[in-house]
Amino acid sequence: MNDFNGLDEIIRAGRRFLITSHENPDGDALGSMFGLGFALEKIGKEVVFFNSDGVPDHLKFLPHQDRVCSDIAELTGSFDATFILDCPDLERVGGGFCSGMDRGRLGSTVIIDHHDTAMNAADVNILRSDAGATGEIVFSILRHLGIEPDCDIATCLYVAIASDTGSFRFSNTSARIIRIAADLVDLGADPSEIYQAIYENEPLKKIVLLSLVLPTLEVIDGGRIASVVVERAMFKKTGTGKADTEGFVNIPRTIRGVEVAVLFREDDLDTWKVSMRSQGRVNVARLAERFGGGGHERAAGCTMEGSLPNVKERLFATLSEAFPWEE
Repeated sequence: MNDFNGLDEIIRAGRRFLITSHENPDGDALGSMFGLGFALEKIGKEVVFFNSDGVPDHLKFLPHQDRVCSDIAELTGSFDATFILDCPDLERVGGGFCSGMDRGRLGSTVIIDHHDTAMNAADVNILRSDAGATGEIVFSILRHLGIEPDCDIATCLYVAIASDTGSFRFSNTSARIIRIAADLVDLGADPSEIYQAIYENEPLKKIVLLSLVLPTLEVIDGGRIASVVVERAMFKKTGTGKADTEGFVNIPRTIRGVEVAVLFREDDLDTWKVSMRSQGRVNVARLAERFGGGGHERAAGCTMEGSLPNVKERLFATLSEAFPWEE
């Protein structure tokens, strides 16, 4: 967990850093970004935060979340290093980041990620697929650097860990990550307040959106695959956006007998963002890779082109072939 070759020198020599993550950010993406950034500021560094989609409503309780820039045009000057967190490569940052940013302005690039499909796509790559969350890796980095988290840092890293472990319900919950969470609570993170802010603070429009999504439920392949669909017309009708679909894919996953749950979200005409969740016997990260995506063994996604019936047919056929046992 603690092989941080090259990181020390980048941080020691650098003065101004850019920290970013994947588009449509979740708690691990933003919590890790802030946790690392606030820690670097504690040792006198200048930090700029960027995310192409900004901060979703359910994470606006995070400390200093208003510092996130979502417009590439506002990223002025050069950086000594760019940290890409919870994201396997710069292409996944989104928002035209790669085409809109001169590579020379980024300085050294550092990827810190825990996805199974992460690659050595930066100058320094800290890839830990055994970590339950990128926030867990960031915590280890801070310990390595001798930076003691304050309450804000502890809160952000706890949010990162709680988000990606489903509040310690998912299979990526280890004894190690629970011990880290306990340390973060000792440092000021409040589990009750964080849980309420993440899971019990939904806007009414999201629930109305869910009421439109549930009738699209489809269960196939002898009950092993369940899916739901979110269309752009639903967003327009309810005044919602893609961030409001957070957690929807987990609903069909709770059905007895379902091994893989799928969410099809319409991003553009004949363009679908596909999110998959597995109970464990099917590696959805490998399936997502076949369609240009990636992720974890039990949680992955990709983007597919075509009409909804065509996309469903292709994905479901691939999923059905992946089941390693007979009905």
